[in-house]
Amino acid sequence: MNYQMLHEKFERRKQWLIFEKEEVVRRVMIRYKARIIPKTDIMDLVNDDQLSYDHIFCCLTIDDPRMIDKIFTEKEKKDHRWERDDNARRGMVYKHKDEAHRRYNQLILDEMEGRRLDIIFESKDGKFVTGFLTRDMSTQVASYIYAHTGAAKFTGLIPRALWPPDVTDEEFKLSYRWYLEALEKWKKL
Repeated sequence: MNYQMLHEKFERRKQWLIFEKEEVVRRVMIRYKARIIPKTDIMDLVNDDQLSYDHIFCCLTIDDPRMIDKIFTEKEKKDHRWERDDNARRGMVYKHKDEAHRRYNQLILDEMEGRRLDIIFESKDGKFVTGFLTRDMSTQVASYIYAHTGAAKFTGLIPRALWPPDVTDEEFKLSYRWYLEALEKWKKL
């Protein structure tokens, strides 16, 4: 991949690649038929080490079977089949304290076994998406979101102080390359 050429294209088009958080959510909802869920439904978010719970502004879920079939790669689907088989072999049975815990355990099982994908958005500045998670991983969805969130970071609209604190220069360069690849994949350049 010619990163210099992609960088030059980005520099010429960057003003059209900056999306505020509401627009990112809107585009993801339309493209993937996602729907909003309360962040309290995902009980372990409060302990997440990648996002700040207080700054999580939106959670989406994709659970339409036709859309689920489209968003996972063959390898991701294979991993989900392995999880389903493993859970069936072990006879996974959860004990539930209450209905909320039963729903949460089912959510986790559905994520692991590929029946749903949950997306969590964070905004530390209140204007742009500063971080996101896709649970369970879909490289397609993550790439799409990154193509719509990276410009605010790489143009300096989101100060580096709001990025994860462990971003080194090497990680920054790698992250920028991933962003350029996502832009190219989604024909944004």
